[in-house]
Amino acid sequence: MIVVSDTTPLRYLTLLGRIELLRRLFGEVHCPDVVLRECGHPNAPAVLRAWADSVPEWVVVDEVREIDTDLRFLDDGEAAALTLGRRLGADLLLIDERDGRRCAHALGFAVAGTLNILAQAGRRGWLDYPVEVARLRQETNFRVTDAVVQAAWEDASA
Repeated sequence: MIVVSDTTPLRYLTLLGRIELLRRLFGEVHCPDVVLRECGHPNAPAVLRAWADSVPEWVVVDEVREIDTDLRFLDDGEAAALTLGRRLGADLLLIDERDGRRCAHALGFAVAGTLNILAQAGRRGWLDYPVEVARLRQETNFRVTDAVVQAAWEDASA
């Protein structure tokens, strides 16, 4: 399975101390160089910058020299992730932002975000999903409705 990640799932999973879930769930995750630069930006949280400075071996950093022209309306990380996803024939895109998810769906990609990853891990018994969602809401700037939280949990059981 080829998995490509945008910045936000990496950000939130790192902030929660749950970044290893990606390795456990997918084995290997591709990350555009643009996304890695966003993770290492001086304004990014220190824990995310530290992670970006020492990327684990299960993260494959791919250079994306040119963004597909039809994706330039997205932010740089999202556009790079979708461009890379196309190039690699990705099976799954990890992305949280609404516009990026809509675009990914329109292009035929399966999509998972931070909540989906936490829900999948919760279904496997690796964590307590409600506790992690509460932490996500309290310890970060992640905003989500209860309906979306429930939908992610239900989707993880399908």
